[in-house]
Amino acid sequence: MIGRCFLLLLSSVLVLFSSCSEKKTRQDGGLVITALDFPSYDAARAVVGDLAEVVMILPPGTESHGYEPSPEDMVKILSSDLFVYCGGESDHWIDGILDDLDGKVATFSLLANSPVVFLEDDVGAVESVDDDSHGHDHGAVYDEHVWTSLTNEIAIIEALCGTISGLDPGNAGAYGVQSGNYIARIEELRSGFSALFEQASHPLMVVADRFPLIYFVSEFGIPYLAAFPGCAEESEPSAKTVAYMIDRIRADGVDSIFHMELSNTMLCDLIAEETGASPYLFNSCHNITKRQFDQGVTYVDLMEENLETLREAFL
Repeated sequence: MIGRCFLLLLSSVLVLFSSCSEKKTRQDGGLVITALDFPSYDAARAVVGDLAEVVMILPPGTESHGYEPSPEDMVKILSSDLFVYCGGESDHWIDGILDDLDGKVATFSLLANSPVVFLEDDVGAVESVDDDSHGHDHGAVYDEHVWTSLTNEIAIIEALCGTISGLDPGNAGAYGVQSGNYIARIEELRSGFSALFEQASHPLMVVADRFPLIYFVSEFGIPYLAAFPGCAEESEPSAKTVAYMIDRIRADGVDSIFHMELSNTMLCDLIAEETGASPYLFNSCHNITKRQFDQGVTYVDLMEENLETLREAFL
């Protein structure tokens, strides 16, 4: 349920927006696209290139879970031609805005355009850890990290290209070419990951962190062990979980463990010290640093880094 504070914020934004008679447009008349976070931003950028303006709402380096939009953010969204967002539980606030505006802003949800979608309850540490550590009592909530599957990412870009081409048919051909070029790079990466895991003799992926990678490990059939299910709200694992992970790493002879980008690495460092396993960064592509953003780092760039990391860890 939308709270009173949100309703007040929404009302103020609608007043601001109603004072604007036209949507924001580029000087050359091109589309203006707002994207909530990095996965949404990168997919839109891959389709449009320089033919449209793409604005990322979530600042680089910011924690995306629990994001609360500012009035300025909402005005940007409501005055754009298209809003691209994940569409999971953390984005529930956008439904109230767009329902009230009766479709005046086109929208695109990554979750709704992914062929493979998991419930959060499907995500947990293998064999391990307290069975009730990943239980939910809030009904069917979907794991939002659909882009970590390369197959999903290809489907997202294809669908987004269709949506954007419908808004700007004059550039549909160019959008198709740009999307096709990006998809070709993702397909090459997918082949690279497949080849790597075929060569790896025992690729147990131990993640001493939250676990936004259920789509990735499922796509390639990788066994995994994680300290937290999905992006759980817990900030620290139980002692039982830590002990189990250390015992499992030692018993299986695992020599590599992983943590996510922009996260606290204390747990990963602790387990590495206890077991002798080498710690590695794996990019879930959920967000990037300000430096990476300024450098124009892409999803493909981050996944290429992941491929090299896994080669070092598993081969």
